[in-house]
Amino acid sequence: MSSTRHDQSSPGLPHHVLACNDVSWDYPHDASLSARFAEQADRAPQAPAVAWDGGRWTYEELWRRVRRTAALLREHGVGDGDTVGVLLPRSPEWVVTALGVLTAGAVYLPLDPGHPESRLRAILDTAGVQHLVTSPDGPPRAAEDRTCLTSDDLAPPASADTSGTEPHASDESAAQDATATADNPRRSADDPAYVIFTSGSSGTPKGVVCAHRGPLRLALGTGDLRLKPEDRLLATTNPTFDVSCYELFAPLLNGACLVLPDPRTLLSTDALAALLRRERITVLWLSAGLFHQHAQEQPDMFSRVRCLIAGGDVLNPAAVQAVLAHDGPGVFLNGYGPTENSVLSTVHRVESLPPQADSVPIGRPVTASTAYVVRPDGGLAAVGEQGELWVGGDGVALGYLNDEVKTAEQFVPDPFGTEAGAGAETGDGAKAGAGRLYRTGDLASWREDGVLEFHGRQDRQVKIRGYRVELDEIESAMKAHPDVTDVAVDVVGEGAGQRLGAAVIISADAEPEGLVQRLREHTRDRLPAHMVPARVVVVDELPLTDSGKSDRARLMDLVERRRTGPDDETRAPRGEVEKKVDDVWRDTLDVDRIDRDDDFFTIGGTSLRATQVAGATRHELDIDPAHGADLIDSLLSNPTLQDFSQHADRLSRAAEPGDEDGAPPAAGEARTPVDFAAETAWPEGLRFDAPATGDPLRPRTVLLTGATGFLGVHLIAQLLDHGVQNVFCLARKARTPDEALDRITARMRRYGLDPAHYEKRLTALPGDLAAPHLGLDDADWQRLAKEADTIVHAGSHVNFAYPYGALAPQNVGGTRTVLRLAAAERTKPVHYISSIAVIVGFGTAGVRHVHEDTPLDHADRISLGYPETKWVAERLMRQAAERGLPVTIHRPYEITGTTDRGVWNTDTMMCALFRTIAETGTAPRMALPLDFVPVDHTAAVITHVITHEEPDGRVYHITNPRPALLDLAVRRLRAMGYPVRDLSYDDWVASIDRLAADNPEHPMAPYLPMFMEPAQDWGASVKQMYCEETFPAFDRTNVERALAGSGLRCPPVDDDLLDLNLGYLRESGFLPQPPTA
Repeated sequence: MSSTRHDQSSPGLPHHVLACNDVSWDYPHDASLSARFAEQADRAPQAPAVAWDGGRWTYEELWRRVRRTAALLREHGVGDGDTVGVLLPRSPEWVVTALGVLTAGAVYLPLDPGHPESRLRAILDTAGVQHLVTSPDGPPRAAEDRTCLTSDDLAPPASADTSGTEPHASDESAAQDATATADNPRRSADDPAYVIFTSGSSGTPKGVVCAHRGPLRLALGTGDLRLKPEDRLLATTNPTFDVSCYELFAPLLNGACLVLPDPRTLLSTDALAALLRRERITVLWLSAGLFHQHAQEQPDMFSRVRCLIAGGDVLNPAAVQAVLAHDGPGVFLNGYGPTENSVLSTVHRVESLPPQADSVPIGRPVTASTAYVVRPDGGLAAVGEQGELWVGGDGVALGYLNDEVKTAEQFVPDPFGTEAGAGAETGDGAKAGAGRLYRTGDLASWREDGVLEFHGRQDRQVKIRGYRVELDEIESAMKAHPDVTDVAVDVVGEGAGQRLGAAVIISADAEPEGLVQRLREHTRDRLPAHMVPARVVVVDELPLTDSGKSDRARLMDLVERRRTGPDDETRAPRGEVEKKVDDVWRDTLDVDRIDRDDDFFTIGGTSLRATQVAGATRHELDIDPAHGADLIDSLLSNPTLQDFSQHADRLSRAAEPGDEDGAPPAAGEARTPVDFAAETAWPEGLRFDAPATGDPLRPRTVLLTGATGFLGVHLIAQLLDHGVQNVFCLARKARTPDEALDRITARMRRYGLDPAHYEKRLTALPGDLAAPHLGLDDADWQRLAKEADTIVHAGSHVNFAYPYGALAPQNVGGTRTVLRLAAAERTKPVHYISSIAVIVGFGTAGVRHVHEDTPLDHADRISLGYPETKWVAERLMRQAAERGLPVTIHRPYEITGTTDRGVWNTDTMMCALFRTIAETGTAPRMALPLDFVPVDHTAAVITHVITHEEPDGRVYHITNPRPALLDLAVRRLRAMGYPVRDLSYDDWVASIDRLAADNPEHPMAPYLPMFMEPAQDWGASVKQMYCEETFPAFDRTNVERALAGSGLRCPPVDDDLLDLNLGYLRESGFLPQPPTA
C-alpha cells in the first residue's frame, strides 16, 4: 500500500473525492449519548418518547426510569467502562436498559435471547461480561458466575407514580447518583458506547467496539437522517443488529417518538401497512430482505412515510422502481455501512432509476465521514475504476474487542489525510475515527457526479471447478430476469460435489411452468457456463439473519433438500438407459440426485469429467469403443441427461432388420464435420496498413498469451533474460490483475523458476482467448495496441478428447482476435506457437516427407480436434503473412522436462503413458517416436528466432534431431526397477480400457480415445498415425540455419535424458516407486 499522505486541499486528491469528503460541518461532537439524551429530556419532558401497543412514556418518565436503572447498576458494582450484557428483546424494557447502561458510564452489549447457549457463552467470555440484564424468565446457563438482574428488578415499584410528574421518593437518591454519572466528564464521545458482535469468518463471533461519537454523527448530523420532534420512527431491527442503535438514538436525541411494534407485524405486509397508517410512522428502516418482500406485495404502502431507509444488503432495482412508481415515500434512502463504521457510511437519495438499472447506488458519505475507493496498489481509483471501499471519519469503530491483530489489519492509518472534523481536532490519545480508515472488503467505484456504486464483496468470491466466481455477479444477472423479485446464490454441497445453488422469489404474475429452465437460459446468455447455478429452487421468501440479511446457510440447505420444485417426479430419469446414465453421472460428479434436464456442465462437469463420463457410459451400455469420441461430442452439444442418454442409447443399439433409423452411426459419423474452407476464411475488413513498430528483432515490450502454461512461463524467463524490458501476460481463469499475477508466479514456482527475478517486469492481465478483445477492457486493449512491439501467441485450449467445435472458440477465435490486435494502432509481428501435429494428415495420405515451408494440406485426415484447431489457426497466420503481417510459425513436438532437473508438466499424454506402463507393468509394441525437446531449450529457440530472424512467414520445426522410440523408455523403466512386459497394441489397449473403466480418474483415461478411435479414411487408430511408419518425416532446415553459431543444442533422446525425465516423475510422486531396485 502506498504510504504517501495527501492533505485535503492537495491537488493530489481527485476532485470527486474532495467534493464528497467534506468533513467541515460541526456538531456537538464532544458529548456522550447519555448526556445528549438527558438534555433532550429536560427540553421537552412531556413529549412522547416511546410508544408501544398498550402504552407510552414521555421523555420525563423514560428519563426517570433510565436514572433508576443506572443507579441500580452502579449499586451492583458496575463501574465506568464495564461491559453490561442486555439480554432482552426489542421492548420498552430494552430501551430503558440500554440507556441506563450508558448513563451508568458503562458499555452496552446487546444479546439475543434466541441465540444458542454456546454462542452466548462465547460472547460473554470474550467481552468479559460480569453483569447481565435479562427478562423476568431468568438468566440462561451461559450467565453462570455472573451478576444477573432482571428487567423487573430495574422497574420502579408498583406504587410509583408512572405519569412522569411526581417521581417516587425512593428513587431520589438513585436519580441524583445517575444524574451525576450522566454528567461525568470522564465519559466522552471518544469512549466506548456499545459492542456489536458479528459473525467472524472463522465461525467465532467478533466484537466491534463503537464510541459514542459514531451514532451521534448520524442522530445530530445534517441531511435526511436527522429526525424532527414531530417524527415517529418505527423500530424494526433486532437489538443485536447495529441499525438498532440508529433507531434508538435518532429519535430520542431529537425529541421524536420511538415506536415499538409487535415483531410479528413486521413479517405481514398487510399488518405492517396498517401499523404505518395507525401509528402515523414518518421514518422507517427496513432490511433489504423485508423491503423486497413488502415492496412486491404492496408497493404503495410507504406513501405516507416521510423517510424510508432500506439497506443491510443489496437492493433489487426492480423493487425500488416499483415503490417509486406507486407514490413512494417523501425520501427514499439506500443506506450502506459496515458495523465497523457505526451503522452507516454512505446514503443515496433515490429519486429515480434507469429502466434497465442493474444496481442502486450507495451514494455519498454521511455527516463527518469519508470514503475512498482504493486500488490494489494503495492508490486512489479513478472515476469508474473499481477498488476496495475504505471509509473514515467520526464513525470509525475503536476496533475489534481483544483482537489487536485483526484490528491492525482492518483499521489502517489514513494515508490520504482527509479526516473528520471531530477526530482531527482533538489529539488527546486514541479516539474513534481520527486518522484511521476501515477497509470494508467491499468493491465500489465513483461515478462522474461523485456518487458511489457498489459492486459486491471481495470475499463473496468462491472457487468452483477451478474458476473464481463472484456470487454477487450471478445474483445481479438473475435479478435482471423480469419474473425474479429477489435471489440468493451460494455454494451447496461439499468437496467434489460442490456446485452453485440459487433460491429465487418470483413475481406474483410469473408463469411457473418451465420457469427454472427459462431462468437458467437467461443466466446462461449472460454468464459463462461455470457461473450458471446447477440447482435452482423457487421459494416464497428469503429467510433472514438477525441482522436482516439473507440467511444463505439456511437457503442453501433448503436448495439441497428441495431441488427444483414440486414436480420432482416428472423430472426424474426415465427408462433403463437414462437410469444407467444417471448412475454414471452421479458417480462421476459425486452428487446424490440429477434431474432429466440438468446440464452436465452446470452441475459440476468439467472437460476431464466429460471424458470420464463418456468412458463409463460406453462400458455401462456396451458401446463400441470406436464411438468414444462420438459420446464426448454428444455430451458437449447435448449436455442434459435426457438428450445425452438418447444419443448414447442410439449408439448402443444394433440395427433392427428393416429399421434403418435404428442403426447406430458409423464411428466418427456422429461428430460434426469441420468445414475447413469456411473456418480459414479471412476475417472481413482485417488489413495490415498501420505503420510498423520499430526493429522487429529488438522488441522492448511483448504480449504473451498462454503465460500460465508450461512453455509460457519459460518464455517469460527467456524473453526477459534476452533484452525484452516488459512482458504483458494474458492469464485465463483470473478476474483481477493481482490474481493473474498470482497464477503466473505460482506456475513459475511449480515449474522450477524463481518469479522474484521477473515479476517486476511483468504486467499481468486477466483474459480469455474466446472473448471479444481477448477478454480485455477497452483501456487495456488500446494500451496493448499502442505499447506492444511483438505478440507471442502461445495460448490455446489443449484437450485431446474434445472435438474441433469445442476448442475452436479459444484456439481459432482467439487467433483471429490476436491478428486484429496485431493490426491495431501499429502493425506488430506475431510469433505463433503451433504444433508438429498439424502435418499428421500427410502421413495417411501417403506423403512421406514434409518440409518446413510445405503448404498445409490434408486437414480432413487429422481426426483429432486439437491439432485441427492448430491447423486452421496456422492457415490464418499464413494468410496474414501473405497480406503483409510479419509472422513466424513455431512447431514444437513433445515439450518435456527442463535440462537441469527434468521438471515436467505431468498433465500430458506422454506422462500419463509412462505412469500407465509403470503401474500396469505392460507396454504396447508400437514404434512411437520420442521426439523430446526440453522446455527451456524450446523457449530458448523461440526467443532466439524472435531476436535474430526476420518474421517473414517461415516455419520452424522445433524438434529433436536425435529422437528415439518408445522401447528405449521401456528399457529405462526396467533399469529403474519397474518390471515391464510387452503386449500387442490391441491387447494393451484392451487392458487399459479395463483400467480406465475401473478407475475413471486415472491420468490415462482422457487420452484413451486416441488409442481406440479409428482415424479418418485409415484402418488404424488416431494414435497409430503418429508411429514411425506412418508419421511423415520432416526436415529442420530453417531452425538449424537459425541456430547456427548460437550455441543452442538440443540434448539427444538417450539414456541420460530419459533417466532425468523419468527420475523427476518418480521423485515427484507421479510415478509409483518401483517394486524392485
